[in-house]
Amino acid sequence: MFGFLAMTQLGWLWLAPGSFKSVWSKNPLVVHIIREHHSVEKKAKLLTISYYYPDLSYFARIAIGPEQPNKGKLGGSVHDYYQIAADLLPDVDSAHFLLGFCEYYMGNSDEAIAQYEKSAGLDPYFFWSYYNLGVIYFKKGDFLKSTFVLNKALSLKSEITLGILHQNPFYQQIWRYIDDPAPILESNLSEGQKDAALLLADCFVKAGWGPQALQIINSVEPGNSWHQGLWEYLHKKANKRQAITDDLDRLIQEQISVRLF
Repeated sequence: MFGFLAMTQLGWLWLAPGSFKSVWSKNPLVVHIIREHHSVEKKAKLLTISYYYPDLSYFARIAIGPEQPNKGKLGGSVHDYYQIAADLLPDVDSAHFLLGFCEYYMGNSDEAIAQYEKSAGLDPYFFWSYYNLGVIYFKKGDFLKSTFVLNKALSLKSEITLGILHQNPFYQQIWRYIDDPAPILESNLSEGQKDAALLLADCFVKAGWGPQALQIINSVEPGNSWHQGLWEYLHKKANKRQAITDDLDRLIQEQISVRLF
C-alpha cells in the first residue's frame, strides 16, 4: 500500500497508512493543513503575490486624470505583479482586468481582449470590463462585437460597479493612494457611460440604423465640450441617415480609449 506526504514542523513526512491516525491526532499543524487546506493554499498564494507588490501610485494618478497610461511604466514589475496574481488566482476577476489594462498599453490588444473577457466572465456586472472590450473592438474595426459589449455595459447598474470598485482588494490597493476616491469613481463612471453610449450610437449609424442611433443619442446628456460636439455630430448623421466620415472616426479614435476606471 502507498503512504502519503504530510507537512510537519520539521518538514515533509512520509506517512504509512497505519500511522496516519496517530500522527493526524497528535500534530496540530497536520490537523490544520488537512482540515483547512483550501484556506492555507490561498494564504500561501496571497503571500507569494505580495512579494511582487509594486508601487501602484501611478494607477491612482491615471484614475485622477493627469497621468496617461505609459507602456514603460505598465510593463516590468506592474505587469509581472498582475500576471502572477492572474496565474495564482485565476478565479479573481480584478486580477484579469488589471492585467488586461497593462497588456493593452504594452501593445498586446489581443491578450488584453482575452483578459477582459475572463474578467467579464467571472463578474458579468462590472461596467469597465465591457466598456474596454467595446473600445478595443471598435478600434479594431469589429463594430458588431463592439455593439454587443457596449450595449451590455450600458445595461448594468452604476451602484453595482461602484460597489465592486470599493470592495475588491486589488482595486483597494490603488484607492489607498487617493484621499477621497468615491467622487472620482463616480465621475469617471458617468463619463465612461457617455463615451459608451456615443460609441454605440456611432456603431448604429455605421450599420444604417438611424432610429436606434437617435434613441441612444437622445438618452445622453452631454457634459464636456467633447461630448457636446460628438453628440451634435452624431445626431445630425443619424437624423439624416448619413454615413460616418473618416474625420469623425479619427476624432473618436483620439478621444476614446481603454480606461482604468
